[in-house]
Amino acid sequence: MVASLVTGLVLLLVALSYHAGRRAGFKSGRQVGRAEAPLLLRMRYQLDARCPICDDSEGLAGEEAERERCGS
Repeated sequence: MVASLVTGLVLLLVALSYHAGRRAGFKSGRQVGRAEAPLLLRMRYQLDARCPICDDSEGLAGEEAERERCGS
């Protein structure tokens, strides 16, 4: 009787600890995602050499835009 009660309490504590850690991890992950998302978007737009608002490649067309994207 006592052994099963102790085992039940230990399992309950493990489950509660797991739940608390999982919630803290999700919260931390959301904060990191909010901080990194603008940086990743900006990096992608700069690598593509296009404006994210008007979808313009700085007014360049064809081969000039491709050279600008490649950095030469």
